[in-house]
Amino acid sequence: MKLVLMLGLVAAVCAPLRAQALPEGPGKAVVERMCKSCHGLDNVVRGKRTRDKWSEIVDDMVSRGAKGSDSEIDQVVDYLCAHFGAEAATKVNVNKADASELTAALGISAADANALVGYRAEKGSFKSIQDVMKVPGIDAKKIESVQDRIEF
Repeated sequence: MKLVLMLGLVAAVCAPLRAQALPEGPGKAVVERMCKSCHGLDNVVRGKRTRDKWSEIVDDMVSRGAKGSDSEIDQVVDYLCAHFGAEAATKVNVNKADASELTAALGISAADANALVGYRAEKGSFKSIQDVMKVPGIDAKKIESVQDRIEF
């Protein structure tokens, strides 16, 4: 009986800590709403998965009853990739990387990567994230979601 009470107390104390485990960023609230209702986020914060794998996992969760619009599902995948993706630890220098490296490291589209490389060739090196977001046609929200992996 004491063991059951002790485990209940540990779970009650640790539950708020799990809620704080997710880093701030676009999509955090949607991840918490869509994912936490069915299970803890311990497995999420330990996982380092590719974009394809996160998409597969999220699709599976939706098929099991997770509720969200297509836009929210995209936000969840973007958030998980940015913070718990296989490439999440990889930083990329936007002034040195070619388009394929930018696509792989940041998970951005080939069009965005090519736009960055072209702009850089024409205007010179980027000095800040604000410079990167000035590139015409770039998906600024996507760049914002991966800014912690960009270096200059």
